[in-house]
Order: sequence, then structure tokens, then C-alpha cells
Amino acid sequence: MNVNQETDGPVQPTLEQLDTWCEQALSSASSEAREEAERRLRYFFPTFSETQAELSDAYGISSGQERVLAVFPTIKGPADAARLMTWFLHQSAKVYSQTYVVRRLRTLVLNHLGVMADDQKSALRVSLLEAIREKGSEMPAFLVDDITRTLALVVMFTWFDMSESRDVIDQVLEGAVHRVLALQMLRAFVEEFNRELPARYIARQRRVVVAFRDKQLKAIFAHALEAMRAATPAPGSDTTAEQRQALSQSLLLQRDCLGFDFIGLAPDEASDDAVAIQIPSTWKDVVQVDGFLDAYFDGYARSGPPISSQFIEVLVQVASIRRSFYMEAVRVQFVRRMARGISEILSGTIGLEDVENYHHLCRLLARFRCIHTLVEIEDAAEYRDLLAAVASFTMTGLTLWEWSPNSIAPLLTFWAKVAATHDVRDDSNAAIAGDVISETLPRVVREFLRAMVAATARAADSGDSPLDNTDLVLENMSSVAAIARASYERCAPVVLETLREMAAEYQEMLRTGQDVTVVELQLAWPVYAVALCISARQPYRSLPEDDRRDADMFATALELDRLVQQRIQSNISTPPCESLELALLQTHVAFRSSFIGEGGHKVTAVFAQLSSLVGLPDGAAVLDLILQKVLFNLRSWPAQSPVVHRSLQLFHDMTAGYVSVRQVAKLDTITLLLANHSSEQLQFLHSIDEYKQRALYYGGLARVLFASDTPSPAQFIEFMHPWTATVDELLAMPEEQLVQDAVRPNLIRVLRDLRGFLAAISSKNNFMRFFEWLMPQRIELVHRAVRMGRDSHVQIAGLKFLAEFAYNRTQRLNFDVSSANGILIFREASQAIWEYGRLAIDSREPVRNVYKERYKGVAVCFTTLMRLVAGKYVAIGVMPLYGDVALERAYQTVLELLRQFPIADVIAYPKLGKATMSMLEVLLAKNNIDLVQLTESAHEQTMRLCVEAFDHAETAVSSAACSVIDGLLTAAIECADAGRSQKLVELVQARPDITQHLLKTMLNIVLFEDRPNDWSFSRPLFCLMVLHREFALQYTSQIVQYQPVERRGDLIAALKDLLSSTELVLTTANRDAFTQALTHYRREVTAKNLILMVPSTQTLGAPVDIMKSTDSEAQEAMAE
Repeated sequence: MNVNQETDGPVQPTLEQLDTWCEQALSSASSEAREEAERRLRYFFPTFSETQAELSDAYGISSGQERVLAVFPTIKGPADAARLMTWFLHQSAKVYSQTYVVRRLRTLVLNHLGVMADDQKSALRVSLLEAIREKGSEMPAFLVDDITRTLALVVMFTWFDMSESRDVIDQVLEGAVHRVLALQMLRAFVEEFNRELPARYIARQRRVVVAFRDKQLKAIFAHALEAMRAATPAPGSDTTAEQRQALSQSLLLQRDCLGFDFIGLAPDEASDDAVAIQIPSTWKDVVQVDGFLDAYFDGYARSGPPISSQFIEVLVQVASIRRSFYMEAVRVQFVRRMARGISEILSGTIGLEDVENYHHLCRLLARFRCIHTLVEIEDAAEYRDLLAAVASFTMTGLTLWEWSPNSIAPLLTFWAKVAATHDVRDDSNAAIAGDVISETLPRVVREFLRAMVAATARAADSGDSPLDNTDLVLENMSSVAAIARASYERCAPVVLETLREMAAEYQEMLRTGQDVTVVELQLAWPVYAVALCISARQPYRSLPEDDRRDADMFATALELDRLVQQRIQSNISTPPCESLELALLQTHVAFRSSFIGEGGHKVTAVFAQLSSLVGLPDGAAVLDLILQKVLFNLRSWPAQSPVVHRSLQLFHDMTAGYVSVRQVAKLDTITLLLANHSSEQLQFLHSIDEYKQRALYYGGLARVLFASDTPSPAQFIEFMHPWTATVDELLAMPEEQLVQDAVRPNLIRVLRDLRGFLAAISSKNNFMRFFEWLMPQRIELVHRAVRMGRDSHVQIAGLKFLAEFAYNRTQRLNFDVSSANGILIFREASQAIWEYGRLAIDSREPVRNVYKERYKGVAVCFTTLMRLVAGKYVAIGVMPLYGDVALERAYQTVLELLRQFPIADVIAYPKLGKATMSMLEVLLAKNNIDLVQLTESAHEQTMRLCVEAFDHAETAVSSAACSVIDGLLTAAIECADAGRSQKLVELVQARPDITQHLLKTMLNIVLFEDRPNDWSFSRPLFCLMVLHREFALQYTSQIVQYQPVERRGDLIAALKDLLSSTELVLTTANRDAFTQALTHYRREVTAKNLILMVPSTQTLGAPVDIMKSTDSEAQEAMAE
């Protein structure tokens, strides 16, 4: 069948044909078959919301200036499309067909339900409900869910207009469908009402959701609760499959009801365990009833997995209900019953052999203690029983890492919360279980360390170690540290004893020559414990005794570090342990953060203790030790190791602060490092692939070198000496020799090192030191690198150095008026851009990776030119006056590069697209455009690029494209109004097809789409309307013609206000007024839900003239 035949007319497809196309669209392995099926189905099931890409691929005809979607002749609008879709939903028995048509129907309802009449909306609602009644028992669960969600949208959008819509939920509650099906439908309703719709629906959705929450949600929860009680089996009885299904659906429905967004904040799920559920007080008669919690605990005990885990899931949410929901007496009863129920499960290990039950019970403990302080029952027997049961459970649970690794965190959270409210003065107070807590906290710390050490040993062979996830390790250790800090007198010795015992064992194994691979992995746990305990120190709560304990632990960690360093230096055959090294680094980071910080160290008991133990009398000695540790790692570990990255990050942190960098600058070790910064002993410097690491290293060294703001010339020359020797040696070689494998790495390394050093220079005086060192002789090495056309890595290294050299970061390039330095920088950068551009344009060699070998260098050239012009440290406007060709060559090169590459490629590569539009935005700005000699082809290419950039993933890129068009058109209009003849005016006037296409594209975006940067689009759109006022009126009128008559009145009024908001004369006041009018238009269409339909062959109405239409005529249009 050919649906686009114009002679014979379209043919009504058979049901079998539609089923076949639906199956092909959803399951065919051939992309061509899927696209063809989609095209055919779009003809019969249009949503009138097709994108421009879909519109261009669809069966359609050209109508004037606009592409029009072809649809089946009987479909005159959304109501007809909905009627055909629901007919197909009822008639087809194929799951693929039902799935496809429901998804199309959802899109139609979401965007265009508002244009349907009330009887059409009612018919759609009834049809969807009937489809579920008739076929729901035969459909898969996901399909019932999709249909119900579409029905929920219809109910949501007609909630305040049609009382029958609100009755749908009541009908389901009253048994209009089967019990299990009703629970499934109610769950879909709750989820859909709780789901956040696109931004344009938010205001309307929130009003409906509030009404749904206040009038229906409670009844739904009560219905689910009754269904659960009815389906819960009696003790010792069996259950049917239907009973189990009903029980499961009722529990899932309760979970969704309690997880509803009651206050409209949509909290992040990542913080799920810390959020209290804000159910309304009106729910008290449902929740605060006798036997409420009994039903869940009894149901859990009488059912098996997976239903039993769903009971615990609901209990987790019940435990999360805000404390203020209960009056004090009721809250005491609730907490006591919850505590008793948990204790019974733990004591009898009921259902805990199932991993899901076990995990959700751990979550229940954490959530229960996070929300409720349990102070209400601390003098009751239930409190003591609960703590004793949880303590025993924890000791067992900590050993089950392999079975349920994610369950340890909530267990530790429970005890961390208990520890946070425990006063050490109550350790012996048995009346409030103080003795249980004081005994349990150190046990938790000890057993956690033992369990993790044992798990690490068991996982050594399998490779699945608990140390692999560093974030999870630090999270768990943070809870352990919080537990330890609450009772530091008891817990710190546990950590210290564990570390000392394992360190002694490690030392003995080293002495006897045994394999220490597993022991080093195990040692990471107590070392991490030391680090996090020190990091958790709170100065206002820490006692001198606690500081001395920190000193003992830190000193022990340093002794262990000394052993590890000795092993590494002894040319070991087995590699050192990264996990242990990262833990030792974390210890140094923690001590610096807690006892030295950014403001300089304070005299505390910790340094007196460290002085006696390891001879570190003050913070400066510790900083020097930390720096030596960093340098040892840089000498000992390969560049790809996370140890090197973490060490460099620590070095960066030590040199980033205003006070801390001056502390570091005074150290003897840093003085030695400044004199030998390119030492061959630093392994990571041998690699040419780790630029970020080199940047961290040399950026830190630059901050230290310039810490005094005015280092002596001798210091600077001495620091630069290794680079001076390398650069001069390379310059002495012939260019052909630079490409040799023995020379090339040195060239790349020195360019990257200089770039990293330069990036950290922030003051003008320090930049001048570097400038004088580089110019004019040594800059030649950069040009040689750029001219190496067969080695893109070397070219990129040179170009990126120049991009940094030309960057006016922190105004460091603001030279004196009489200085020629800015011009010199511009000339060198322009020369490099021209050199690279000529090689790229003239090259005919095939490339394997077009981005790395071509586009990456082009993007850097564009960035360099953008920085040169935007830096405003060169008066580029005078260059043509005295015959300087640097500006002209740079402009011609980048414009020619733009013409060389496909537009789709320029936009497809995000970095290239961003660099391109940023450059064009600066080059074609109003005050610079006179300097650019645009040709007709360059002008057309630029406009095409901007159109493509409108759909870029980054909003900043589309905004830059708008700015480019705005700058070009503003300059052209102002020149034409002033009577000045310029090439730009001729280009714009000679190609009205380009500006009209831009106007049409921008109107489509503004009218059909909801963009976050409407302000950016409004500026060039106003210029385009100044140029083509009549075309803009004609095109908007044509769009109105294709809209349903129900929308035309409001749409005509909104467009008339927009188009007549100001005089179409290019002034700042008029431009601002148009922008405000566009914002007002956006508010109007959002408030009235005016979502425009894409033009189709069957929706063309009578011609309209927007500017001549009166309010009465608009009402007549609506009446028609």
C-alpha cells in the first residue's frame, strides 16, 4: 500500500497491516524497516507533535514555505486521531500494536487534549477505561500500566473541568474492575500524579496534584491497607496465586502512597534515608489505629519472599513518617511497638535467610533511628531489648559483606545515630541502656575492622575486594569514625590496637621474607580508620586526651608508612599495594585538615605527643613530612596509578590557599624541589599522556615560586633552567630531527609543562617574567611544533600552549598603552593559526581519526583567536591601518577552515561546535564586524552553522549562535539606515532567502518549543522581523491556519500582542520591549496550555490576518 498516492488516493489499511507495521517499528532488527514502519504508522496515528526531523522524513507535501505533515484524510484533528487510536487499541490483540498505539496516544493527550471538546474527552476517558476492563486480565502488566497512565493524564487535565474525571478513581475503588487489576491501576494513578511533567505543565499539574492528595490519596491508601489485611494469610494456611498477587500489589501501592511528594519538593532519591515523610495530619484516623503496625509484622511473619521483603519496605516508610505527626502519647506507643516488632524479628531471625529481607531490615533500623531519637522509650524494656538485639545482629551482619555488601552502611548509620546522642557520662546508667551502648560501640568498631580484614583476605583470590569502591569505603568509615568519636576513650584504643597488631605482623613478615600482598590489603582498613577518626575531630569538643590519642594513631601510621617505603625501595618483586598507599595518603590529608588547616597550626597537645613519639614538634615539620611523602610517591609509582593522582591532588591542595602556600614555600623540601623540579627520578614526568597530572604539579610549583609575589630574578632563572636547556637544545636541531622518536617526547613534554606552569600565573608582573623568557627566540619552538603536519599530538601541544599564552586570565595581559607586547603575542598566535590552517587545508592525506587529527587542532585555533580578540589587550582595529597582516591572515584562515569541513561535523563534535560558536560570537560582534571581510560563501556558511547550532545540546552554544546572527544583522541594519554602503549590507540584502529561512526557523523554535534561552532568541528575531515584517506576519498567520479552531482565538490574541508590542525599528528600547512581549507571550501560552500543532494536510483552516483581527473576530474564530 502506498499512502502517498495522489491519483488513486490513500487506502484504508487492514488490521493485519497495522499489526505488522507496529511489530516492525518496535522489534525489527533493520533500522530501515523500523523507519519505514514508523513513517507509515505516523500517517494513520499522528500526534501533531512531530519534531522537524520527523516532519522532514514523513509523507508530506510542501505548502508554501513550510513542510506539512501528511495524515489520513479522515483525521481532521487530535480528536479524530485519538478516536482512531482507541479503536485500534480495542480491535488489535497484538501486544506490539497495543504498546505502540498507547505510547502515541499518551503523546497526543499530553500535548493536545485541550483542543478536544468535553464530549470527546469523555469518550476518550471511557474508551481507555473500557479497554482495561475488557482486556486488562489478558494484557501484560506493563501494558496495563501504560494505558492507566494515559488515562491518568486525561483525568489530570480535566480534573477541574469535568466531575466525571474525578469519579474514575472512585469507580476503581468501588470495584469497577477486578481486585488485583484495581490495585494495579491505582498504583499507576499514584505514580503518574507523582511524576513531574514538563515545565510548561508544572503550575497546572501542581494544583491538580494538591487536590488529588487531599481528596483521593488517603482513600487509595486505606483501600490498599484493607486489601492487604484481606489477603494476608492466617497463621499456618496456604495462599493462592491470586491472593499473593493481591497482597503484593497492595503493598506496592502503599509504598507508592507513602512515597508521594506531599510537600512538592521532589527530594533527591540519593538522600532518601535522611528524609522524613510529610503525610498530612488528616491521615491520623488511618495510621493511628490499633493494630496498624501489627498487620505489617504479622504479614511479614506469615509470608515468604518476595512478599515478605515488601512488608519490610512499607515498614521502612512507615518508620520515616515525621515525628510531629504523632502526639506524644501516640508516638510513645508507635515507637514501642516498632521497637518490639523489630526485636522479635531479630531475636527469632524470622525470614532473615533471604537477602532482600535482610537488607530492608537493615534499612528499617537506619531509618527508624534517623527519624526517631528513641528518647521516648529509653527507660523502657523495649529500648534495652532493641539495642541488645541490634547489637547481636550487627556483630553477625558485619561478617556478611559478600552476601549483602550494601547492608553494612545502614547498620553503621544506626549506631552512628545512637552514638551521636549518647553522653559518655551515661556509660554506666543501666536504666537507659547506657551500659549496652558503651559496650557495643567499641565492639562495633572492632568487629567492623575484623570483618573487613577477613573479607579482604577471602576476596584476594576472587578479585572482588571491598576496597575496590573507595567512595563506599570512605562512607562506611565515616560512620565508624562517628561511632568511635562518641566514645573515643573506649574506641580509639581499639583502632590503635588493631593497627599495631597488624603492623607488627607485617613487619615480621617483611623480616622473614614472606609474601605480604594480602596483609598490605588488610592493613588498609585500620589505616583508613585512623584517617577518618582524625578527620572527624571537632575542635570545640575535642579534649587534650583525644588529641594525644590522635597523635598516637598518626605516629603509628607513620611508622607503618616507613616500613612500606622501605619495602618499595628494596626493589621488591611484587608490586606495592595501591589501597594501602591511598589509605596512608588519606591519613596525611586528614591530619593536615584537622590540625594544620588553612589558617596555620595551633599549639595543641597533639604536637607535644608527636614530638616525643616521632620528632615532629610543630605543623611545619608535619607539612614537610607530608611533602616528602608526596615526592616519594611521585618517584615510586607509575603515572597511571591513582596514587600519583591523589598525591598530586594533595600537593595542589597544599599550594592552593593563600596561607597554606606560604607555609609550604618556607619548607626546605620545597626549596630542593624547586631546584630539581624536572628530576628524572619523578616517574610520572616520563609519560606524555597525563597532561592533567603535569598541570597539577607545575601549577603547584608556580604558586609556590610566586608565593612572595616578587621572586628574585635569580630564583626565576634557576627554576626555568631545565626548560631553558631543553628548549635551546631542541631549537638547535633541524626541524626534520624533531619528529624522531628519541626527540618527539621531549618536545611534547616541555610544551605541556610550560602550559601547566603558565596556567597558574595570575599576576601581570609574573607573566612578564615568563614573557621575557619566552620572547622572541624561544617562541620559535612552538611554531616548529605547529608546522609538524604529520604529528597531530605535537601540533596540539603547541597550539594549546599558545591558547594559554594568549589568554588574558585574571587581566594578566593588560599591558601599558605604550607597550608592544600585546601586538607581539597577537602576531605569534596569528602566525601559528595561519601555519596550522594552511597545513590542514592543503592536506590530502587520509585520516584515521578525524577529530584527533583535524578537528581538535581546529577547535584550539578557534579558541586561541577568540581569546586574542576577547582579551582586549590589543587594539586590533589599527592593524589594517599600518599594514599588519596578522589580523587579516587569522580571520581568513579560520573562515576558510569553516568552509572546509561539513557543517554537520562542526556541530556533531561538542568541543568543536562550542569553540566555533564562541569564536564567531566574538569575531562578528558589532564592534568587530567591520574588520572581517565576509564573502558571500562565508556569510552563507556562517548562517547555516548558526541554524545547526540552535539544536546543540548545550544552551550556551545556541545562545552564541543567536548572538552571532544578532551582531551581523544589527550591523547591517544600522549601516543601511545610516546610508553607509558596506559589503555586509549588500550580502544581507542580496540573500533574502537566508534571512527568511532564519526567521522561519526562529519562529518555529519560539512558537513550537519551550527553550530556556528565549531571551537569546528574541534579540536576532527582532532584527529579522525588522527586515521582513510582512513575511513574519504571513508565516505566523499560516501557522494559525493549521491550528484547531478551539485554539485560534487565544493564539491570535497572544500573537497579536507579540507582533504589535513595539515599533519595528531597531532601537534598544524597541528590542527590550519585544523581549518583554515574548516573555509575556510565553506566560500566556503556558497559562492557557496553547501547545501548537505541527501543520498537517487535514488541518488547514480559513485564512487569517493576525494584525487586522479584533477581539470579536477572535471569538468568532473560536466559535467556528
